[in-house]
Amino acid sequence: MSSARLLGPKSLARTYHAHAYEDAWEIVEDYQRVLEYTGRHPNAGSQRVAKALDLPRARVRPWVDDGAIPHPVRAIQTAETRGWLPLEESAETFDPLNRLVAWVCSSGTIKPDTFSVHLLIRTDADRNRADAIVAALDLEYANEHDENARTTELRIRDDGAVLGRLCWLLGAPLDDETTDDIPSYLNDVSNDARLAFARTYLENRGEYWSFTDRWILEHRNRSDYYRRGLATFYRTLGADADVHEDAISIDNEFARELLDSR
Repeated sequence: MSSARLLGPKSLARTYHAHAYEDAWEIVEDYQRVLEYTGRHPNAGSQRVAKALDLPRARVRPWVDDGAIPHPVRAIQTAETRGWLPLEESAETFDPLNRLVAWVCSSGTIKPDTFSVHLLIRTDADRNRADAIVAALDLEYANEHDENARTTELRIRDDGAVLGRLCWLLGAPLDDETTDDIPSYLNDVSNDARLAFARTYLENRGEYWSFTDRWILEHRNRSDYYRRGLATFYRTLGADADVHEDAISIDNEFARELLDSR
């Protein structure tokens, strides 16, 4: 199992816009400086802190006088508390996060305005698998049923916006974003982790065509370049994978073995 760090707090911080900062990580560093200073000088007011650290008082006042916490700092605290950061394959949360990213890539979305994670549910089996992922992350979801589409979307609640940012950093696309590549972190994890990603993808998009004895993964919502990359990914796992106009296909023997290894 790989021990390489896949995500750290700096990457998460930089998904936020921090006014007066070009780099949102700098607000995390300034906030930490303020905490360290007030730890040494617990009676210091915002004016004294600002002068000592050469920071604008208007920026420091909410942190010192009101106990405000900058959004990037709060997100990092949330992610660290939940075991999402720092993220390595050895972390207990990696497996459900890996499967969640596969779900978003194959049959879900991240909303660009809120970074909320939505999972498309078509069957009871989908629901059971999604339940397992969300439960493993100790989260809850809300149902958003579409009568016209005859499908249900599960929107992950509570800390879902932080989770969505992490999934995006790992390579899951926003729903208004064109992506040409499968997540690059898959190059840095074990074969078991890649198989778990591939299995979730197949469960969500795969359909067995008996007359060809192959599984079709339809993907009209992705570019041809992406489909070629997805086929290459399956080939690295041992599949016989072909690229078609709006889909890829893989051989039945590999697909059955992959599904039976759940």
